[in-house]
Amino acid sequence: MLRRYVPFLFFVSAPLLVIALVPSKAPTAVSAVGRLDKTQAAAAKERGIPSVGDESHCVNGRQFGELATAPPCIPKFKGKNPGATYTGVTATEVKIVWYQAKENPTITGVLRPLGLAQTREDERTFLQAAEQFINEKFELYGRKVKIVPFEGQCDYAPPDVPCLRSEAQQIAKSIKPFAVVWATAVGLEFYEELSKAKIVNAGGWHFDDSFNIQHRPYHWDIFMGGSQQAKLAGEYWCKRLAGKPARYAGDVDLRAKTRKLGIVTPDAPVNVKSAEELARIVRACDKNGAQISAYASDTTRAGEQSIAGTARFKNEGVTTVMFFSDPIGPVFATGAATRQQYFPEYTMAGSGLVDYDLLARLYDAKQWANAFGPSDLPEFTPFDQSDTVKVWRAAGRQGLPNKANQLGWSYLSFIASGIMGAGPTVTPLNFEQALLTSDPIGGWDKVHDPQQVYVKFGKGDYTAVSDAREVYWDAKAISAIDGKPGAYVSLNGGRRYKLGEWPTGEPQLPGR
Repeated sequence: MLRRYVPFLFFVSAPLLVIALVPSKAPTAVSAVGRLDKTQAAAAKERGIPSVGDESHCVNGRQFGELATAPPCIPKFKGKNPGATYTGVTATEVKIVWYQAKENPTITGVLRPLGLAQTREDERTFLQAAEQFINEKFELYGRKVKIVPFEGQCDYAPPDVPCLRSEAQQIAKSIKPFAVVWATAVGLEFYEELSKAKIVNAGGWHFDDSFNIQHRPYHWDIFMGGSQQAKLAGEYWCKRLAGKPARYAGDVDLRAKTRKLGIVTPDAPVNVKSAEELARIVRACDKNGAQISAYASDTTRAGEQSIAGTARFKNEGVTTVMFFSDPIGPVFATGAATRQQYFPEYTMAGSGLVDYDLLARLYDAKQWANAFGPSDLPEFTPFDQSDTVKVWRAAGRQGLPNKANQLGWSYLSFIASGIMGAGPTVTPLNFEQALLTSDPIGGWDKVHDPQQVYVKFGKGDYTAVSDAREVYWDAKAISAIDGKPGAYVSLNGGRRYKLGEWPTGEPQLPGR
């Protein structure tokens, strides 16, 4: 199994980060965290966000009409901004670095058949389109964003830690950006160095929430934090699965046994800590407890580690495996399980893009026929109707961009929304205040939309996605992403659940 190495550049086409960064009619009080002890309206006024003025550019209360993910409307800014308010910010520009990781041939070989591998030049072309769209559509108070690609030279499988630290320092000293984005599940040391340099940075999927708090107001991610993910997955296990036979296992003997959970996780401390939290939750409600199998980041050892991990779970009587991991680990692990004639259930944690249709097709079909559970991702729209493609075409580009850029746009629109919300005085603290005092967006109780996730920031919460749906894998179901067979199918009409909302009782999977 592989660990924290995959710089995936794809994500969802559905509304994700529609962040309310301007005053609402019913502002909500926020607990004090530094300068966050204000209502949303008071905080926005403090940052100099216009509350009245020309809104002729807005569409249905949104800043623009092209995208489902457009932020709320802000009246046109008049006057002059304060100029150079922070590193990477001048009177005319806000500089953002986009980190392009060094190619890993093994990963590229896995992704290419899915159309998810792209050249650095193709990626740069999309970044240019994104930059143009942001500058034309977002309120930036007289400035424009400048997206600077940085071609990384560091190995990350296994990670070259001194190299990653050095490159982060190089970016901080030579480029001097306001923000850096690396859309990846890896890079702990990279983000540490950027935070030390007091540069806003985004990426690092599902890191334990304590990492984000320790490095506030600099480190952010769009995916659910690891601690939150552990609580959500743990509640799902306790309410839905604990103490019941593993009825969805592929092996008849395992179906007769009471469930016993095996958790697969990367061996980075920020990942293991979240896995341990999940295990504690399970052990508190389930006498069979939970086992953890941590694996190292080395593509040359993937087969070896998968064999060992599978053998351990098989010998310990694990009936149900949960990948609290990156999305490539299951490629090797499920293959090893079939070779060892081990066919457990697979209950997802909801994280790491393991729940992404195209990636799941890489998993051993005999194994993944037994997969179900939480999914953080929303239901999808076809790629050619996605916001990513709309951004591409709005910039005058023909055809379609690589699907990998869906994740890229999610991160860039997040950063752009934060800069817009920061107001004329762009600083990390104003960026933080804009996000952490914003009202939550979505929520099944309000929108009843399976294509919209619940986005919530707040005290100690520096990650966006905050709910999940319940799904199962169907190799024959047609994916909305590309119109091909192999997709996750929602249960309960795509209903999404926040922490504390999972229903009790075992899920009923059609035809199982």
